[in-house]
Amino acid sequence: MTLTVGFVFDDTLDVLDGVQQHIVTLGRELARRGHTVHYLVGQTEHSPMANTHVMARNVMVPFNGNRMRIPLPADKRHIADVLHDTHFDVLHVQAPYSPFMAARVIEAADPSTAVVATYHIAPKNVLAAVGGQVLGAINAHSHRRIDEVVAVSSVAAQYAAQTARTYGSIIANPVDVHAMRELAANAPAAHEGHHIVFLGRFVERKGASLLLDAIEYAQRHDLWPADTHVTFAGKGPLLEDCQVRATGLSIPTRFLGFVEESDKPALLASADVTVFPSTGGESFGIVLLEAIAAGAGVTLAGDNPGYRSTLLGDEDALFSVGADHARDLAERIAHALRDPQWAHQLRERQEKLLERYDVHAVADQVERIYGRALAKRNR
Repeated sequence: MTLTVGFVFDDTLDVLDGVQQHIVTLGRELARRGHTVHYLVGQTEHSPMANTHVMARNVMVPFNGNRMRIPLPADKRHIADVLHDTHFDVLHVQAPYSPFMAARVIEAADPSTAVVATYHIAPKNVLAAVGGQVLGAINAHSHRRIDEVVAVSSVAAQYAAQTARTYGSIIANPVDVHAMRELAANAPAAHEGHHIVFLGRFVERKGASLLLDAIEYAQRHDLWPADTHVTFAGKGPLLEDCQVRATGLSIPTRFLGFVEESDKPALLASADVTVFPSTGGESFGIVLLEAIAAGAGVTLAGDNPGYRSTLLGDEDALFSVGADHARDLAERIAHALRDPQWAHQLRERQEKLLERYDVHAVADQVERIYGRALAKRNR
């Protein structure tokens, strides 16, 4: 049975951060299977997807160690028009959600439309957790309309339980393994020497400064091969500070700034080691799986609950983000660069993760959730 599915998301599709990647990757696979997919989203000017309906304007606010866009109150008449013009079998809401947009869409949904909510958040601190509980209380009425709840990881499931008093299935974020491999295969020749790559936003919790600490430690103790060089990709408020710090390094270090989605696989494939030193606030780790799928030598990640869950607790791939992080990370990178057998074994284990997270496997699970939600509606 083919369905008409509407992804409901308070944020924009103009950038492809974690949740955007989730719904775009999953939406493309659902469309490939014959479903009709729409996007009911916050302020968006250049959507990469067809059938995009802009439901509200957005404003930028700090949250959970990052910056996010939240919607201003959506016009209820506009919501009614969109829901009238297209009958949705399923509305798939990305949670936590705003009472000003997504909650209004949920409450306006046709009684025959199934509503599914997927939780993505892992709180970085007590303030974020308390804010989530307040939001859960505000959205309690609309949440009663939801037929099935999903979380992308056990960490996100805990957040849903703590903030919305709700429990559901765990279905991981999807990665289009075939697309990543195809783009990486068409990439230019790999860099000479040993290449380390960081890809992420330059905000405190993403940990670019931790990698700089590790570079300084490696220099002082002569840990890495002489031909090692490091590439940082991404943008954010701490970019300039990191660039200034890097001017004092003898290990060659460059900053690419923002990298287009189409260029990410080539960058990741060029790495002997990809490093994602996030200190927390991660519910999952899509970028870890993208690096593995693109063909990076090995992928190392900060030991936070979301990344640990994604990597199934592989201690070789996880490094401390605590007080001794510089030494731990520098030595872990050295192990990857100087011990080919160890690196090869880790790489083989990481390759096996991809079957679990590939979009085809994830879409199968999501279709079953849709079926269950529709069955509840039709009772």
